[in-house]
Amino acid sequence: MSSTSQHVGIESLRMLTLVVDDVDEALEFYTDALGFEVRADETFEMDGETGRWVTVAVPGDDVEIGFMRPDEPYYDQATREALAAMRGALWWTFRTRDCEASVAAMKEAGVEISQEPMEREWGTEAMFVDPFGNEFSLFEPASG
Repeated sequence: MSSTSQHVGIESLRMLTLVVDDVDEALEFYTDALGFEVRADETFEMDGETGRWVTVAVPGDDVEIGFMRPDEPYYDQATREALAAMRGALWWTFRTRDCEASVAAMKEAGVEISQEPMEREWGTEAMFVDPFGNEFSLFEPASG
């Protein structure tokens, strides 16, 4: 461990947030179509408004994905605009042991595949899109 990381104290990546228009639709897509598990589904109060905090994760993985709607009433206009601009702007990579099989299963579940699996020197990669325009890479490392 470097002296900088010891000083800063960061131990791991815990959560990523994803901008979605509909939390229930996101929950259905990520659990039913992709097989993620629900880690949290709770309501909370903020500035006199009721909100909902939902996270999902790949089973067995520590990193959770939290869903954020850009139109929540407790956000100011600048926050709403910033969150709306984040939709589709992130690029995350999910790892798989068999890209072809994963893509076939995703297609069967109704997931939009934006790039069919392509073999590259470093592995096989495909791309898929969620119902909100967020695009992701699906990566199978090259063996050897």
